[in-house]
Amino acid sequence: MSKKYLMVTSNFDNWKQEFFKNYMSPRNKEYAKIHDFEYIEFLDVKEKYREHPSWLKFKLISNLLQEKKIKNGDVITQIDADMCIAKTGFNYVTNKSFSYSIDSANSHCMGHFSLRINDWSRNLVRLILDEDRYKKLQNHITEHEYFGFSNSFVMDFREQASWYYLAGIKRHSQKSFWKYPNYGWHSEVTEFTEFSIEELHENVEILPTQWNVTEVRGESVCKFLINKSNYKDTIIRHFAGGQPWRKEWFENETPKRLEIINLKLFFKSYIPKIKPKTLKKIKTILKKLLNI
Repeated sequence: MSKKYLMVTSNFDNWKQEFFKNYMSPRNKEYAKIHDFEYIEFLDVKEKYREHPSWLKFKLISNLLQEKKIKNGDVITQIDADMCIAKTGFNYVTNKSFSYSIDSANSHCMGHFSLRINDWSRNLVRLILDEDRYKKLQNHITEHEYFGFSNSFVMDFREQASWYYLAGIKRHSQKSFWKYPNYGWHSEVTEFTEFSIEELHENVEILPTQWNVTEVRGESVCKFLINKSNYKDTIIRHFAGGQPWRKEWFENETPKRLEIINLKLFFKSYIPKIKPKTLKKIKTILKKLLNI
């Protein structure tokens, strides 16, 4: 009989670990009980992998597969330790082989995902962790379209970048991926793109942005508030990018905004933003015109 697993890894060496134990962990256990998941929680994992803890989620799933603790037909849903399941009534089980959400900041975010174990998803895990491929990607330099710098995307965004390459997704877009054909899959095909459009549609389910709310006016900087969602519709609140972790999201399904809103952040989020890359070009032109 197939089983369902909810997996979370928390390896912080600061106040976040206690916050996780006091708020995220009890909520995750409550959610797992409601939806009949077996809850797997990795705390203070000694194993190091590729010098960043975000790689561990796929490595630990690979370990579970190798140890045959999860088998074909099982579903394993992974959520990051900086997430709050705000609405517990939604059963997070992929309807295909792989599910995730395009978040508020317009990333194909690997903060949470759901895998149904089959040949396709096993191959996905293998490709994300493939060492030869990883070494080649370390030396694959691309430009960030917003900031203008160039570096190794996989060293910057790790397992998420690895997925971008597999699906042929461009590194960053100020235009919502919801407005692209095929969610942005094959928006930038490279020699590292493995999956065809047909294969992606057959095996990958993209969940709406309310499943991964990373940017909220008055709570986060909102530098990339590209995909807006209704505050009251938030299913998973993701405290990404160094923003405060707010216990209010655990105390109420929808927090009272006036009690936690930062007015400075709120009003600042409405100020039009110019790309740093564009500002750099303007400065260069002005210097030439003024002979500086």
